[in-house]
Amino acid sequence: MTTHIVVLLGQSNANGSNTDFEPDGRDARDPRILTFPGSGPDAGRIVPAREPLAPIGAHPPGGMGPAGPFASHLAETLPDEDRILIVPITMGGTGMRGHGSYAGVWLPGFEKEGAPNLFDAAIAQISAVLDAADDPRVGVIGDPRIAAVLWHQGESDGGREEADYAADLDLVVTELRRRIPEAADAPFIAGQLPRDRLRAFPDHQGVCDALRRLPERIPNTGFADAPPLGHVNDGSTHLTAEGQRLLGANYFAAYRELVG
Repeated sequence: MTTHIVVLLGQSNANGSNTDFEPDGRDARDPRILTFPGSGPDAGRIVPAREPLAPIGAHPPGGMGPAGPFASHLAETLPDEDRILIVPITMGGTGMRGHGSYAGVWLPGFEKEGAPNLFDAAIAQISAVLDAADDPRVGVIGDPRIAAVLWHQGESDGGREEADYAADLDLVVTELRRRIPEAADAPFIAGQLPRDRLRAFPDHQGVCDALRRLPERIPNTGFADAPPLGHVNDGSTHLTAEGQRLLGANYFAAYRELVG
C-alpha cells in the first residue's frame, strides 16, 4: 500500500474561507482520503478527511480549500489499495515577510518579532508525518511518498514587484526540497490569486505574474489558474466552495501535466 502525501501550504484561500461546502454531500471524501490535522482534537493523528480540514493555526469557522477537491481527483487514478494523506499547513492573512490578520511569515530563515515562521512549522509537520509511518499511535500509512505540494498564497504580498516576490517564492520551493529530501521530486504547484482580487487590487499583478511564471524558473513546478470571475463570497478575495472545486481541478490538471 502506498500513501500519497499531499502537502497544502498558504494563507486563507488555501485554508478555505467559505461556508457553502457540503461535507456530507458533493464534498464528502472517498474513505481512502485521510488527513493529518495540525490543530483541534485530532492533531497529530491520521484520521479520515472531512471538510473543513484542521491545519496549523486554523481559525474558526474554517472552510473548504483546494486540497480536498484535488485529492478526490487524484483518488480516481490510484489503485484501490492506495491512500491519500492531506497535510494542511495554512494560516489566513500571512505573507512572506509580513502579515495581516493572523501572525505568521513564510520566508525560510526570516524572523519577525511576534510572528511564527510558518515554513519552519511546515518542515516540522511534514517530518512528523514521514517519521510516523507505520506508527500505530498515529495511524498506519504504509509506504509514504510525497505526491505533490500545493501552494496558495500572495494576497498579503499584494503590491510587491514580480522579481521580489518571485525570489521569495523560489526560496520556499528550493529550501523545501532541500530540507525534505522526499519532496525533491514532487511537483510543487502554485495557485493563482482569485481574478476578483486582481480586479479589485491591480497592484497585485506582480505577485500574480510571479506565481504564473514559477514553471519558467524552477523545474518540476506547475501553475493552477484561478476560477472565473464571480467565484468569491466577499466581492474580491475568498473563494466559494464551487470556486475551490474548480481550483482543485485546476491543481490536478497541472499535476497531471507534470507527471504524465
